[in-house]
Amino acid sequence: MDLSIPFFQSELLFYPSLSCVSSLSLTTLISYGVYGTLDWRPIVIFTCSDFLAMGLDHYLDNAENLAQARATGNDGVVSVFTQARMMLICVACILFGALLCSPIQTWAITALFVAPALVWNRPLFWLPIRDVANARGDDEEPAGFFKHGFVIKRIPGMKAIIIGVIRGCGTFAVVHSVLSPRLLNNESSMWTPTQLLIWSTINWICHTTMADVRDYIDDLKEEIPTLPVLFKSVLKTKVLLTFLHAVNIISFSHNVYIVFGSLYATLLVWLLDESSPRSHFVFSMEGQPLTIALYFAVQACKKLPAFA
Repeated sequence: MDLSIPFFQSELLFYPSLSCVSSLSLTTLISYGVYGTLDWRPIVIFTCSDFLAMGLDHYLDNAENLAQARATGNDGVVSVFTQARMMLICVACILFGALLCSPIQTWAITALFVAPALVWNRPLFWLPIRDVANARGDDEEPAGFFKHGFVIKRIPGMKAIIIGVIRGCGTFAVVHSVLSPRLLNNESSMWTPTQLLIWSTINWICHTTMADVRDYIDDLKEEIPTLPVLFKSVLKTKVLLTFLHAVNIISFSHNVYIVFGSLYATLLVWLLDESSPRSHFVFSMEGQPLTIALYFAVQACKKLPAFA
């Protein structure tokens, strides 16, 4: 069990913060590209929600490590957990403040898409499952049955799809709930709701699956039914991801930024595998923010006198 300070700093602080970059960039693009404005409320709401979802998930997943660190007097690791806990509280307060300034429908939509992420790896309820090999037959449950927790993360093959819907459709829904009274920005056909919904959803399905490729060996041992585990092949998974990125490229070939982002993601699909260093998968996570940053950089250059 890894109790090193750098490990927990990355798990509890770095990766949740890095994930926020994706939400920050996408909500900014939707707000500006579709509605022609930069409204701070949806940007703050989804960025904070993203941090809370991943940060809380990682915090709870490492609860046993925290207990062990306290038992062994590892003050450095305990301090990292304290920092993570304080950040979660601060971010939750900021999120609450942004929601107070938003329409009531934003509360409902935020809860709809964020709630599954907050209970991502927690048993929601218990199901009696027949255990033919190890029937227990105690007084509390019928012989031949054991209780099995229903966990969203362990729905076979659905992990990547659920995250894709939350991160793709959920982001747009939150922005739309705040800015729906405004007319869509029709001055430019570069970005449309359909483009952003499909591109973002597919992009996050693929990125999540790449994270599953990274964890393939461990997930296979623990029988976590991710797509690579169900396929029992990283190669087959890569072929599927290449096909999905190709769908984006073909469907939105007129949008050079989506084409660039999809080609970039496809390249990483074939460069990374289960033996690649964990840190290298950061490049996969930040593919969409890189594309969006490129778009805004080009827009800024167009406003310079030399390009006017």
